[in-house]
Amino acid sequence: MSQRKWILLWISLSILSISIIFIFIFQLKETNERLETIQGEQLDSYESIEDVMYYNVERANAIRGLLAYEDRHFLEMYYSMSRQAKDLKQSIIDDPDTPSSVLDLLERDAIWEKEADRVLVIYEEGDLVKATAVAETMTELRQTILEDLRSLKQMQYKDIHKELIAAENHVSFLTQVLFTITFLLLAIIVILTFLLLRIKTHHDRIE
Repeated sequence: MSQRKWILLWISLSILSISIIFIFIFQLKETNERLETIQGEQLDSYESIEDVMYYNVERANAIRGLLAYEDRHFLEMYYSMSRQAKDLKQSIIDDPDTPSSVLDLLERDAIWEKEADRVLVIYEEGDLVKATAVAETMTELRQTILEDLRSLKQMQYKDIHKELIAAENHVSFLTQVLFTITFLLLAIIVILTFLLLRIKTHHDRIE
């Protein structure tokens, strides 16, 4: 093989090496961005479900405390938690990535909220016995919603965990492949460089 062909081969392999390295670096960057997305948006969604659970429990406790002790501080607590819950739920509904299962639970929770508001209306009318009776009928629905929220939270956490492991494994695989290919290509380039120098030295001696 002539010296020019060796040089062309050396240049081609060098360009190929640089191209492959850049491709793998781009793949690593995309995978790392995916990891950040999982850890960011999806975990935020997971935390939102926990917050909904917290507001549900606190509002139910406020109603229970109001009816048991007739202390209006519990009423203030209920309305405060309701405002925060409303804002959170609206943000969840407005998010296009929110799963339909979460939206279904929020619709069921809205039914519970209407019943809770009805309990407060009856209480304000002065009928404590009726308000207590309505509140008791809401208990089963509230408990079912809370259990479903917990199940949904656990399922979402498992899904996020699986995606994180898959993404991390992908990053590890790409890193190993990148180092292996880079090492092999650099070794080939070094060998070709050595051969080119030998050919050039041999050519100079002939001349």
